[in-house]
Amino acid sequence: MKQDKDYGMNLYSENKRKNRKTRKRRRRRTIFLLAVLIIFTGGIWIKSSINKKKVLSNNKKQQEIIENKEKNDDEKLQENEKNKEIKDNAEEDKTDNDKKEDKGALVGQDGLKRDKNNTIVMTVDEIWGNADKKKIAFLTFDDGPSMYTPQILDILKKYNVKATFFVLGTSVESNPEYLKREVEEGHAIGNHTYSHNIKYFGNYTPQGFVQDVKKCDNAIKSVLGQDFKTNLVRFPGGSFNHKSYENELLNAGFKHIDWNIENGDARRLNVPKEELLNNVKRDMVNHNHLVILMHDSATKKTTVESLPELIEYLKGQGFEFGIISQNN
Repeated sequence: MKQDKDYGMNLYSENKRKNRKTRKRRRRRTIFLLAVLIIFTGGIWIKSSINKKKVLSNNKKQQEIIENKEKNDDEKLQENEKNKEIKDNAEEDKTDNDKKEDKGALVGQDGLKRDKNNTIVMTVDEIWGNADKKKIAFLTFDDGPSMYTPQILDILKKYNVKATFFVLGTSVESNPEYLKREVEEGHAIGNHTYSHNIKYFGNYTPQGFVQDVKKCDNAIKSVLGQDFKTNLVRFPGGSFNHKSYENELLNAGFKHIDWNIENGDARRLNVPKEELLNNVKRDMVNHNHLVILMHDSATKKTTVESLPELIEYLKGQGFEFGIISQNN
């Protein structure tokens, strides 16, 4: 009986130990499974977070790409509009330039360019082209300014006539105030070289001649300012038979003009005014565009005396007065 009881107690104790071990194993297994589940769930969450960040990052990049594209499109549109505006302005400027010359010349109702004083302005090519039939006289004075220049300016002002003055660099340096007055009163300025050395054509090169023209240009700018521009030139004694000099001058950006009428005041000293007038009257026949050569140097008193009658005669013959463009 006692043995049976001891056996039963031992069996109970053994079962109890086994149950404890089983519970421990189950608990460890449960903990392990929970750990695995937590790790797995955490991994999924981390991966999901990373993917979400990637999606957000990709969305942000995509948005930036879209915004940059829209910005670039806007910039291109603005640039195109700006380029169009520049092009339109350039076309307007070209149109204006077609109508304008130096001294603010505009095309008048008669199709001729006129400056703010309503004086006809023609380029060298337009003068010699003689495409129109209008009678136009271009009074030109060489070798000044001198002591007689103010008297000539007074006469021109009285008759409301504009002229073209081909100035010498040396004379400009001696009488700068007369050059200023010529410009202020609406007359055109041409370059007659600095030194008026006709020996250029025998002793000097075309390059030397152009250097003298540029020296005169600098003298003019020293009085009127660096912004003043004229590319109009007259050769001392005329350009006749000096093609190499003409070409060199043209390559330097200048344009020369001679004359088709002269009053003859350079033939000798103190030519009577009647003779000066008759020379013009005789030679002007069959010409619509008159480029009249005269001088305003210090020895040309009779040129001053003959000028009022010359202007009145030309007006009586139906001529209007013009100036030669400084921009050829």
